[in-house]
Amino acid sequence: MAALVVSLSSCTAAPQPQQEPKQEEPQPQPQPEPGPEQGQGTRDEGQKQDDETTLKVDVITWDAANVTSTSATLSGSYENATTEVRDHGFYWGTSEDALTGQLALDSNPAKAADFEAELTSLEPGTTYYFRAYVTVWDPSSNSYIDVEGPVSSFTTTGGGDNPPTPPSPEESLQYLGCYEMPAISLKDPSHASGSGKERLGSTNWYNYLTTDDNQMVVSHTYTYYGKTYRNWTALVDKDKKAALWNAFVMHDDAYPDNDCGRYGSWKEDPGIPSSWQSCFSSSGYSRGHMVASNYRQANADANSQTFYYTNQALQYQTTFNDGVWNNLENAVVANAPSGRDTLYVVVGLLYEDNYKLSGVPVPSHFYKCLMKCSFNTSGEMTSAKGCAYIFTNEAHSKMAYSEGITTIDAIEKRSGFDFYTNVPKELQDAAESSSKSLW
Repeated sequence: MAALVVSLSSCTAAPQPQQEPKQEEPQPQPQPEPGPEQGQGTRDEGQKQDDETTLKVDVITWDAANVTSTSATLSGSYENATTEVRDHGFYWGTSEDALTGQLALDSNPAKAADFEAELTSLEPGTTYYFRAYVTVWDPSSNSYIDVEGPVSSFTTTGGGDNPPTPPSPEESLQYLGCYEMPAISLKDPSHASGSGKERLGSTNWYNYLTTDDNQMVVSHTYTYYGKTYRNWTALVDKDKKAALWNAFVMHDDAYPDNDCGRYGSWKEDPGIPSSWQSCFSSSGYSRGHMVASNYRQANADANSQTFYYTNQALQYQTTFNDGVWNNLENAVVANAPSGRDTLYVVVGLLYEDNYKLSGVPVPSHFYKCLMKCSFNTSGEMTSAKGCAYIFTNEAHSKMAYSEGITTIDAIEKRSGFDFYTNVPKELQDAAESSSKSLW
């Protein structure tokens, strides 16, 4: 691993003595060796005082590691700090001369330390620059200053060009093989384009570049009692700054309701570029969940991921988000099956007009596709029943959610997506053409 190092020292040049006529120097008189009571430790005291009034610290910027399409691990270190250390971290950006981003890692009183941080939500195929920094006390200015290491750089992968090391087989495309998953055209159909740590917990997110440069798929996972579960998978659109659909599973046993509550606030999805995301809300419109918060109540890790920006879109609030849509969400969670039955859900958006608020496209419709499947003891699917619901993104005063029922086929025709592609054809066709309620 290569390293870049910068050293900063603060000192004052000693004045040069004037030339004097040479005189005969007196012979030095022998002096007794100092003992414990004769100034022992005087040199240490002087050195300590010098250290406290002289700023010196060596800052190292290491090469980036674990570079994927949207993330990288930055590493740095510092040593030989002679004054107080208040902060350390990284400055970064897409130009070497404008490192406007900052990853602050808070205070560290140590005189030497290694540190790293994961940079997420990056653009694929883009070169980024970064440098480590340490904030230390500068006695000469009587203030804290940043001491920075030299600049290093890395380029995120672009899918096909300079591909990342494939994940292990169990991490490859298993999250795109679920029954509710729509058909997706990937740049690399053999494995994920990138992965990294979720914002909470120890599990990973995975993203997949599609043949449409304006769309990317992301899957999120969490751990519950030692087992890793897929939370949800979404197709995110760069121009819409939202997911066009979000696919997930409802099952009482695998996704139990432990009443953990709403955990955390809205935050960026680490697996999707920042510029593709928005958390804008406006008068009359709220941040409407696609995977509802009350769908993921197993633990804090599961619930916090429902507050990623990629799991929301502008939704009319009064009598829609807090009315008919909320009633449908509650009906779905109340009828989540257990045992050998599973409910597969796709929530999506339509944009059938060009309405925008502050430059952010507003969906014209919200829809929810449902397919309840049954399995035998061998894990073979034996039956499937389906229906869908669709609503315009506006007020729906006193409207029952049942009034919005339609077929999955109808949603496919309007959205252009082919849902439930992994369900056996002989069961899929009948389920997708039904508009009969599942409960």
